[in-house]
Amino acid sequence: MGTDEGPAAGAPGVVGGPAPGVTEAFAAMCAMPTGPTRVVERAAGGVWRLPGAAQAVSESLASQDAAVRERGWLLVYARVVQEMESDRDWTQEAAHWLDRGRADWSESARLCADVAWRARSAHRSALVFLSADQVAATAVDTARGRALWHLFLTTLRYDFRCSAISRFFARVPASVASAVDPYIAALRAFALLGRSDKAGLPLMEEVLRRAGDDGKVLHTLLHGLWLGERLDDQARLMLDLLAAPVFADGTDPEAAFRKAGALRMAGDHAGALEAIEAAIDHLEPTEVVVHADCVRERALILADRDLRAVVDGARDLLVRSGLQP
Repeated sequence: MGTDEGPAAGAPGVVGGPAPGVTEAFAAMCAMPTGPTRVVERAAGGVWRLPGAAQAVSESLASQDAAVRERGWLLVYARVVQEMESDRDWTQEAAHWLDRGRADWSESARLCADVAWRARSAHRSALVFLSADQVAATAVDTARGRALWHLFLTTLRYDFRCSAISRFFARVPASVASAVDPYIAALRAFALLGRSDKAGLPLMEEVLRRAGDDGKVLHTLLHGLWLGERLDDQARLMLDLLAAPVFADGTDPEAAFRKAGALRMAGDHAGALEAIEAAIDHLEPTEVVVHADCVRERALILADRDLRAVVDGARDLLVRSGLQP
């Protein structure tokens, strides 16, 4: 992979002192801005060019300081993007670092969801490198195996391949499927909800009991509810999920986009228009595909509003004419 410089002996805090370049790389990493933006990516790319960068990242991922560990994952994201842009198998790089950093399921979900989306927009889909047979044969109870499951199933979700996700789970032994982490279970629920299968609703409730307010889990379930149709209390369920603390600051454009769709379903067109404007305002300039989705959603809101006005007007006319009680 070209990034593994051996064990972290000699990294900051390890007896024997830091290896050459590690202290500088660690300091540069800690000085980086935060957030998954292109500015951060460029800063992270500069850190990776420093001697000892991989060892410094390993040290950060072993830290008990959550902020330091988070910066380590930002560096890992940037490294995986570098592999992606170099036309190499970036899925193995992601799995390598998630294993090396002993990522828990939530950390794995966050990294895999972000890099899978980036790969899709860059035409470097994980499906180029991963097959259902390969992933199904990988142990999901290890950090590396879980990463491959996350990457494969998340990519299918982004491609709206609900049937493919359901077929994948149909081939997995029931004992394995029942023991998967909450994010994988959420992806299974997404596939059911996206196909308007009401069996996805109790599975969604089970996932929420296990995952709490994990942002990637909530986004996955929201996506399924948004994609499905004629599900019981569909709009209300979406709005309930969107009331989670993780969305409280109102800066998540995807959450605002889903909120607009839910409010449109509920007939609150003014609220829906406000939400879609918020989604557009918080998009990164490079998110041209999502911007187009937001523009289409705005058109749907206006069309639904106008159609309901016509229906309501016709109903009022019938009532006044005595043709309808």
